[in-house]
Amino acid sequence: MQKIDPQHVQVSRKEAASILGVSPSEFDRLRKTDPECPKGYKHGPARNSAVTWRLSDVYAYSELRMQRAEAA
Repeated sequence: MQKIDPQHVQVSRKEAASILGVSPSEFDRLRKTDPECPKGYKHGPARNSAVTWRLSDVYAYSELRMQRAEAA
């Protein structure tokens, strides 16, 4: 069985938002307002080039958000 290393997996904006439990528009807001939010990687110089996020960075940010949150 092959293990998948999150350090080497790239996810889309929509997938990153889903992992964090927020909408894509909320993820965009977090990217602008929270300096701890992971930065994406742009694939090409064109303005509309695809942007992806490293899965391990999204997981780390999710953990940080859970630590910041209050218990329900």
